Amino acid sequence: MSVIGKETFARLVRENMQSLYRLAFGILHNREDAEDAVSESVLKAYEKLHTLKKSGSFRAWMMQITANEAKRIYAKNKRVSPVENMEDHMPDFRDDYHELWDIVMELDIVYREVIILYFYERFSIKEIGQILHIAEGTVKSRLFRGKKQLREWLL
Repeated sequence: MSVIGKETFARLVRENMQSLYRLAFGILHNREDAEDAVSESVLKAYEKLHTLKKSGSFRAWMMQITANEAKRIYAKNKRVSPVENMEDHMPDFRDDYHELWDIVMELDIVYREVIILYFYERFSIKEIGQILHIAEGTVKSRLFRGKKQLREWLL
């Protein structure tokens, strides 16, 4: 028996959709692939809803599934030819910091995903480690190196 029902699941997915998409796009750099990753993640989460231990951890649980799915698609696409025109695949969302977002998107994937989860999605270092299946020390060093790269590019 799941800790949340179908209606609650649907509501929580809707509430977190932009965050899921932002993470998937941050990993994949491609609108269609990000949408596919999020769709697959929602489907997998629904199928595995019984494995969710606490309703309060739903957001981190969904982000973990989305990150895993996006990385799976990323690995698959790495074997295929790269995207020709990135402009055609930019995300639908924009915020007041879209210039910073553009710079974040230039980071290596390992730095990009921790920067997105930490600064955009406000996850703790411990939560990021759990989402990405890496040690907290690794999260800290990737954050440090990612911030250092951002500083260099911004100055």
